[in-house]
Amino acid sequence: MDIDEAVRGARLVAADIEHSTGFPTEVGSAYDAEWRRFGEQTGRPEPDGWVSITVREVGTSAALDPTEPGSDTAAEFAMELVRILQDDIQIHLREPWPKDPAGGALEPTDAGWRSRVDREYLVPYGQLGRFSSR
Repeated sequence: MDIDEAVRGARLVAADIEHSTGFPTEVGSAYDAEWRRFGEQTGRPEPDGWVSITVREVGTSAALDPTEPGSDTAAEFAMELVRILQDDIQIHLREPWPKDPAGGALEPTDAGWRSRVDREYLVPYGQLGRFSSR
């Protein structure tokens, strides 16, 4: 996947976080000194590409190398990021996020946020603010 498509996916997640929680969210594509230190500490080689998303108010961030196998679309990349971030956001809010109108939290899928109860209920990434609120 190219960087632009991955950044688009990260921006979809950022929009969902901002619209449903009000938390400012940053998206970047630089493998900066902070990520470089983390990579050195974990023994990871420098990535060929890098896209990160940070929610400072929650104290969490996630980053992936979009050139690695796994995602082919912006929505699939968004799902990968959400799987990293969702628990931290829920812990910070002390409630399910994003809320499923049928109860609990919506689950991330490669097409968007899906209800665990009503499998027909699907909110595309980037559209969460239009369909639900916290």
